[in-house]
Amino acid sequence: MTSSATTVERFIIPHSAFIDAERRIEQCFDFSTAKGEAEGLALIGESRTGKTSVLTSFAARHKPYRNSDGMQVPILFASVPSAPTVKSLAGVMLEALQVPDPDRGTENERTRRLRTLMKECGTKMVMIDEFQHFVDQGTHKVMHHVADWLKRLIDDTRSTLVIAGLPSCMAVIDQNPQLAGRFMAPIQMTRFHWQEPRLRRQFIAILQCFHKEISKEFDLPDLASEEMAFRVYLATGGLMGYLAKLLRQVLRNVAGDDRNEPITLRDLHNAHMEAIWSAQRIPDLPKPFDGRFQFEPTVEVLDRVSRIGTLTEETTSPRRHVPQSRRDRSLNEILTAK
Repeated sequence: MTSSATTVERFIIPHSAFIDAERRIEQCFDFSTAKGEAEGLALIGESRTGKTSVLTSFAARHKPYRNSDGMQVPILFASVPSAPTVKSLAGVMLEALQVPDPDRGTENERTRRLRTLMKECGTKMVMIDEFQHFVDQGTHKVMHHVADWLKRLIDDTRSTLVIAGLPSCMAVIDQNPQLAGRFMAPIQMTRFHWQEPRLRRQFIAILQCFHKEISKEFDLPDLASEEMAFRVYLATGGLMGYLAKLLRQVLRNVAGDDRNEPITLRDLHNAHMEAIWSAQRIPDLPKPFDGRFQFEPTVEVLDRVSRIGTLTEETTSPRRHVPQSRRDRSLNEILTAK
């Protein structure tokens, strides 16, 4: 059952935001050697909106290779460690260049090695994921020393810098005028909102692609039908990462059962309860695959669903007042909202 268990892992469905992000990164990459100064591009969005998938997919198209000049690494792709220092960030970047001893040396020594290797390896682009780690979670202060070091490295190597992170990472750029001057307008990676027809259509199209792949091995409810798509939306909050977690878990469960029966609502319910952290952390979230689930979609319910995947502590947050006229919208109105 190897293929079904890994279908979701390997399957990337490019939607419009994904395609636009790759297009803009490709532009920066193509013109990286012709520009007069270093450039920057930021992918900003909530967790699990697909930022890392964009970077991984693009980097996979420009893998390291060897030629007469030695090993060439056109894209250096690294994730910012928690509470980064210049030494720790330089270490993970050296590791991304596959040097045998990335943790050797002082801050200055690592910087010199990194700068030299990037030039020798023909590095045109540096991709930095988890850029929000440049902001201290406790004090909310920007780690300016590390940010200044990264700016100087990019300037010295004339590389293009692509960063990805939560909205909080914008403070790193905003508070560094010289860094901000290098950056183009950010790319916003958003969750899919059911109330927005364009995003709802894209979400359903993605479900249709997943259904097509999974149905090669299992019979299952039509994920792209209006009712099932809405159930999946309620379970995942419109986040691509949570959609992948849900489907990955149901495939793991049924693969472990070694059976040939169709995937049922009960299977989806079990996977939902097992895979989605917010399912039990946010009070009053719907359990859309439960056989006893009653469709009573209201603006208040949709508001709660839109918080899936956030760090908000819902148990202490007051509920927002929603006018009764908005609470009483029918299922058909919400399913077909224009």
